Amino acid sequence: MLDKMLNAPVIAKLLQSHLFKAMDKEQFNQMLGFSRLKSLKADQMLFQQDSKLTHIYYVLDGAIKLCRSTRKGDEKIIEVIQAGKSFAEGMLFEGSPKYPVSSIAMRDSIVVRIEARQYLSILKSSNSLCINMLGHLSKRLHWMLTELDKQTLHNASFRIIDYFLSQVADEEHSVYDLHLTIPKRDIASRLSIKPETFSRTLKSLLKKDLIDIEDSHIILKDVQQLRKMVELEEI
Repeated sequence: MLDKMLNAPVIAKLLQSHLFKAMDKEQFNQMLGFSRLKSLKADQMLFQQDSKLTHIYYVLDGAIKLCRSTRKGDEKIIEVIQAGKSFAEGMLFEGSPKYPVSSIAMRDSIVVRIEARQYLSILKSSNSLCINMLGHLSKRLHWMLTELDKQTLHNASFRIIDYFLSQVADEEHSVYDLHLTIPKRDIASRLSIKPETFSRTLKSLLKKDLIDIEDSHIILKDVQQLRKMVELEEI
């Protein structure tokens, strides 16, 4: 039965996702039948690390952090999933899949839950859908290798500026006002930087006149210059 909350605007957004855009009308309607909207409060857990994989997810609104934790309670943020992105699909092809990370809402969020077994069944019925998924997973692997390089081969200044630039939505202006929608401590964790190092590095970038800081806003003084500095690894 179709979830009544999956209305026309929601469906239009789903059709833009790599998870669904290669489906024909029959496959897409079948997928909608085992998909449900779920609302999450800030800091609410969606699933826990090492629990059995039952669903894959599409973020309709908000932001979800994927993180791993130690027995001592230390947390490392692997990725922050923003609206319009999906997660957990990479585990579909394991024999007895488990979630390798925990997922927690960073603010009030809405996700679409898709039953994993049913989605996998649709994939198995179509070679083109499988190839589309393999292409997506290959891009994800390339992205992860790039992130590994950044976090192991570059200093904190490089990682922070590179992250800020990845959030720039408008290239028309040289000065960009970046509103940080997630806490600085979480950005630090995502970049594998200690919070105190993150704070010191921001102050250093401020002194170099590369950025300004206004509460939760980071003003990038010259986007083009910063991109060139990152490209030449001169930060």
